Amino acid sequence: MIGAVFFIIFVLLLIIFVRFLYHKSDFIKFFSTGLDSGFKAKEIYLLYQAASFANIPEPVSLFLSVPALNNCIAFILKDAQERHVENDPKIQKFVEKLYNYRTKVELDPKNSHSMKSTKSLKSGQKIRIVLKGFGVFSSKVVNVGRDLVITLPLQKNVILLSATEWVGKSVSVYLQRAGDAGYVFDTIVKDAGAFNGASVLQLEHTENLIRSQKRKSVRCACNIIGQLYIVNSETMSQTAIETSSGLKCLIEDLSEDGALIRIGGKGQKNIKIKIQFQLGEEYIVMFGVVRAVEYNQNSNQSRLHFECVTLPQKMKNEILTYVYNVIPQEEKDAFEAMSQAESDASSEKEEITEPVSEKNGTTNTNQKVESSKDGEDSLQTQSFEDFLKEESSVSKNLEQK
Repeated sequence: MIGAVFFIIFVLLLIIFVRFLYHKSDFIKFFSTGLDSGFKAKEIYLLYQAASFANIPEPVSLFLSVPALNNCIAFILKDAQERHVENDPKIQKFVEKLYNYRTKVELDPKNSHSMKSTKSLKSGQKIRIVLKGFGVFSSKVVNVGRDLVITLPLQKNVILLSATEWVGKSVSVYLQRAGDAGYVFDTIVKDAGAFNGASVLQLEHTENLIRSQKRKSVRCACNIIGQLYIVNSETMSQTAIETSSGLKCLIEDLSEDGALIRIGGKGQKNIKIKIQFQLGEEYIVMFGVVRAVEYNQNSNQSRLHFECVTLPQKMKNEILTYVYNVIPQEEKDAFEAMSQAESDASSEKEEITEPVSEKNGTTNTNQKVESSKDGEDSLQTQSFEDFLKEESSVSKNLEQK
């Protein structure tokens, strides 16, 4: 009798457990995939929260696709803006964690052994091809011999150009190598032919490959006019917006941990500076140190390699949103190709991933910036040396008072 009772209880508990597994199967699959991919439990939980918040139908895609992460972050930002809680510290902290994770996924390949030549590619490797003026095409490596043989490139699964129309063209090839990293290389289409009854192209091999994103952070090229200030006082705020004019500068590339800044005159290494500029309606203030200087005597201008030390969380998220989601028009094809190559690495399906929309949850960055040429010319109005003398004079007067 007692044995029968225990058996009934066991069956009931088993039914409850099975039902629990059924309802939590998505989470269990998500968690196990994360563990198998080498992620920590707290990172897995963070991504599951993000997937639930953004209503992503297949949360596992966040482990496999950087574009999926982009869309997830964009959704969260858009939702926060619509609810007017984008400045909430919890929202900002959550977005910061997601950006940190996204950077880790993009910059930390599991295998540090980089590819030295296209001859190391394997048959079956999915690639994305950018042909200037025609956009992004999908293809696949079918043979590696004297030439790199690939399937006839398609655009959205449609043959846009015949095999013979490709011959002689210069192309850029993007790919994500399994267990390694992303790569890009330029080559020429040598010839067209057939392989196993299918139309193919023969590409010239190259050893000039660029392993994508070796930096500790992802940067994007830009032309943003800003103001530069010398931090020569302990009382000067590292984060407050300055109301007085600084030295006019041109920001040529940008990331959350630094920038490449062009100024008039000869710059100085190891000085503390603060730069201020606008991204859309938002003011950004970055405080840090000039780590290196490239001086051009002919133009009397310098490029400052600036390392950011202090950056408020809200401003950091604004920069990350700009870097990841707002790509200059001339870089659209390259961004799309790289995004699709990342998606290819984790999917067996031959499908094209749409690039992240600039309007989907991103900061409005229709900045009023001068062209690169105009910006460079305007830097001649005041040299860094003159500005430094003025700052020193002001500091001495303040000390005397």
